[in-house]
Amino acid sequence: MTNRNYDDARRAALDFATKAGSENVAPLLSMRDLRERMEKGERVVIVDVRGCEEQAVSMIPGAVTKEFFEAEVLPQLRAQTSQAAPLVVPYCTVGYRSGIYAKELVEQHGLQNVRNGEGVIMWTFDGNGLVQPPAGPSGSAGPVTRSEALGRSVTDDSVAEQAALQNETRRVHVFGKPWDMAAEGYTTEYFTPAGGAFRFVKQKCSKSGPKAFPWFTEFLLFYLFFTPACGVMYNCGCRVALSKFGQVSSCNIYWPDQPLEHKCPWCTCQGVVCIFVASDTKAFRGVTLLDMLPDGFVVTVLTVLVLHFLFKKIDQCLRPRNFGDSFIAAVKTAIAVSWFVVYCLAFGALFFAGNTSYPHFLGYSRV
Repeated sequence: MTNRNYDDARRAALDFATKAGSENVAPLLSMRDLRERMEKGERVVIVDVRGCEEQAVSMIPGAVTKEFFEAEVLPQLRAQTSQAAPLVVPYCTVGYRSGIYAKELVEQHGLQNVRNGEGVIMWTFDGNGLVQPPAGPSGSAGPVTRSEALGRSVTDDSVAEQAALQNETRRVHVFGKPWDMAAEGYTTEYFTPAGGAFRFVKQKCSKSGPKAFPWFTEFLLFYLFFTPACGVMYNCGCRVALSKFGQVSSCNIYWPDQPLEHKCPWCTCQGVVCIFVASDTKAFRGVTLLDMLPDGFVVTVLTVLVLHFLFKKIDQCLRPRNFGDSFIAAVKTAIAVSWFVVYCLAFGALFFAGNTSYPHFLGYSRV
């Protein structure tokens, strides 16, 4: 049975907004306060950060989807001064997802006038009704243009005209049964436990995917192709395989008639230089504490430091120019691949130049 208690709904909003960690940068804004601000004519941009299935049930009148906001509104807000910018209020069900997004808008996009909305449940108590958005990819709860989304109130004539075109509804999506709360007169809908969990994970992955992909690509390259790169450069027999043993099993160090003057540098290195070819246990053998480091530790740390620096520079260069996450992820992936290639060639050349036991390098043979 749907919980109609105002205090329970309010408590849920406060609890989940706190869990989002946005209170210091984007304090919670009550739905009553939001409605009053709009009625007074203040410029407000309301952003619905929920999934499309939830939005299809109902939205706050005049709200825009997160996708519409990022494509049409956010670029202009970045260019405005904090004094001229309208108030941006993301909302979800109970303030958790919107809190995370509000924090992102402040910390990553530089917006200052941002508050986290209590959520659509509290709007059923303190707002002025919900609307069912029109079918199709309009991106808003009504025919909203970019200029209108940049700041308007419910007293605007344009918004009043839009309201006539919208379908008022008493249905509200509350995501899951634990949040089955709404004011009297509203009918709630929610995902099954499995469906809600699936959509939550999917949303998390879709958000973190572009950020994680360059890192995943880099470490996959080092795991699958770093040792085989030795085989390509030195013609020593190391090959591509899914396991490290499989990669070195064909190396010339295992050949019965291995020529003494043709060694595999990755497999036969000695001393501290082994850390640069991911043989840390060999480099630090007998060294107190350092002999506990796993193979590849130094290469991993070096790679993380270099890519973190480069990725930060890419963000500083491209994000102010409004490039999307996918494009930025593609650039970072290209940088990650380039770092792998440069690292292999650089240390491959150094090993070749510094030791006559390695007579072959990229098809060149030492006389």
